Amino acid sequence: MKEAVLRQKDKIIQFWNRLSGKQRIFFCTGVAVIAVVALLLTIFAGRPKFVPLYTNLDPQDAASITEYLKEKKILYKLENGGATILVPEAQKDELRLSLANEGIPKGGSVGFESFNQTRFGETESERRVRYLVALQGELERTISKLDPVEDVRVHIVIPEPSLFLENEAEATAAVLVKLKPGSSLKEEQVYGIMHLVASGVEGLKSENVTVVDTKGNILSGGAPSEAVQSARMTTDQMEIEREYEKNLERSLKGMLEQIVGQGKAVVRANATLDFDRVEIRRETFGDKTIRSQQVEEENTTSGGLPPAGTAGTPANIPTYEEIGGGAAPSQTQINRTTTNYEIDKEDEYRVVAPGAVKQLSLSVVLDGELDPLRQQEITDLVSAAAGLQPERGDQLTVASIPFDRTWSQNMEREMAEREKRRQWLIYGIAGLILISLLVLLAVLANRRRERRVALDRLAGTQLTVEEALAAQEPELTQEEKERARILEQLQRQVRQNPEQVAQVLRAWLAEEQR
Repeated sequence: MKEAVLRQKDKIIQFWNRLSGKQRIFFCTGVAVIAVVALLLTIFAGRPKFVPLYTNLDPQDAASITEYLKEKKILYKLENGGATILVPEAQKDELRLSLANEGIPKGGSVGFESFNQTRFGETESERRVRYLVALQGELERTISKLDPVEDVRVHIVIPEPSLFLENEAEATAAVLVKLKPGSSLKEEQVYGIMHLVASGVEGLKSENVTVVDTKGNILSGGAPSEAVQSARMTTDQMEIEREYEKNLERSLKGMLEQIVGQGKAVVRANATLDFDRVEIRRETFGDKTIRSQQVEEENTTSGGLPPAGTAGTPANIPTYEEIGGGAAPSQTQINRTTTNYEIDKEDEYRVVAPGAVKQLSLSVVLDGELDPLRQQEITDLVSAAAGLQPERGDQLTVASIPFDRTWSQNMEREMAEREKRRQWLIYGIAGLILISLLVLLAVLANRRRERRVALDRLAGTQLTVEEALAAQEPELTQEEKERARILEQLQRQVRQNPEQVAQVLRAWLAEEQR
């Protein structure tokens, strides 16, 4: 064994001495590249990819999970002070199901799962306390799902019912939140926590919920102020306007790029939306129609003066007109007409939803120079597609200006150079690997050639010795040749079937002994 090692060592030294300086450099480089590639492949192929199994765990749940993983002999890693547990990606889903079957994690608080087991002999007071603890745990789990919240504690106080209304106290609650580093709760988020707790507890009002952070700052202050509500409304309105502008810009740009070419049109929109809620009441009267009509006629005829004056006086005594003389009789005629009309009345009540376009301005820039006719056609197309209304004050500007593509061309050139350098690097590594393989193949071929030459030399030497021995030996007779042939056959049989030859010899010996 030692001699074989020494022979291999001598061959390696001889091979190294036969290489030139460049060949040695190429050989070493190739071997190094192959070794590095093999090492990297071994490391990355054999190392599993770790992904989070659970995050933001409390110490009790983290301890339970790590104990389970140790028991099952599963690799894991801890991050964020033990709050995050990472496991191999291939085992993540199976571990989640297994842990859920074990009731892990419990979320750091006891929820309504405590009522899954019936407790005999439990009093109503104990059951009420257990319900309160479970309710607090469920609220803690819900609030902890908020993004800024890292941990939370909820305490609820529900007073005992009183026989007198004036002595009955209101339910209260306190919420302690631990925020994530760099996070904060907005006023509306605090109000959301208050409303969430109040909605989950019977008889609890949101104003009786106090929210405090871990620094002792009182975060709760009632409902959001008018300023906060106004700011929130303004922000929402701006987002709606911006979304409308983006959709309009995207639609018009897509249409124009079909005409002037890809990347040769820029569209900018500025919209003002009307967010006022308008209620319209309208009464409309049509043509009048006669429903009923009443006509009255009165005729009165008088032949003398009526009595007048104070009773019992001479003036009160009537006088009589003589026949054939005096004043003519009087006649009165009165006509009254009353007409009732049916009025055609229409009442309209309409509510205009907010969000209508109040004013719209568009700016369109096209790459290159356009003739006036072409530019006017594009202006008409954009105006019709956007639904512009001049009476509303809408504006549209279309300009054709050659675009400055220096920056984009420089970026494209730089990206092309980076891609070229990356390709050259890949080609260089591939070339080194190829050269290393070629050198290795050349070395192996050289070794095979040397071995073949050595074997040929050895075979030639043996042939020469055999010829020399044959020349020295005298020529055999026919009987000696036959004897030599038989001896050779016997030797061949001994080599090929030693057991059969042994049996034949035993049989011969047995016959001689007889």
